[in-house]
Amino acid sequence: MKLRKILLLKLIILFITLALCHPGFSQVRKAGITSFSGVIDSVRQDSKFIVVNERRVFISPNTKITSKWGSTLSINDLKIRQHIAIQGVQKPDGIHAKKITVIKTAQTKP
Repeated sequence: MKLRKILLLKLIILFITLALCHPGFSQVRKAGITSFSGVIDSVRQDSKFIVVNERRVFISPNTKITSKWGSTLSINDLKIRQHIAIQGVQKPDGIHAKKITVIKTAQTKP
C-alpha cells in the first residue's frame, strides 16, 4: 500500500513539473548552426536557393562553396543529384547556408 502511495505521489509531481515547464512547446528558437548532408533536388539560379532533401537552402554572396578537396566553386557548379554537406542557420523560411561542400559529383545516366 505504501508503494502505491509513493508511486502516485511521484506521478503527480511529474505531471505538475511538466505542466509548469512546457519543455516541448516553446515557440522561440535560438539561431544556431545546423549541419546536414544530402542530394540536391533542384537548383534555382535566379532566386539564389537550392532544394536538398526537400529543404530550401538559401545561398547568399557570403556563402562559401567548396569541393571536398578545398577548391572554391560557384553556384553555377552546383548540379542536380550532387551529394553535398551544408552548414547554415535554420530560419522559418529555410536554411541560410554559410558553407556548402560538394562531396560527390552528379552521376549522369547512360
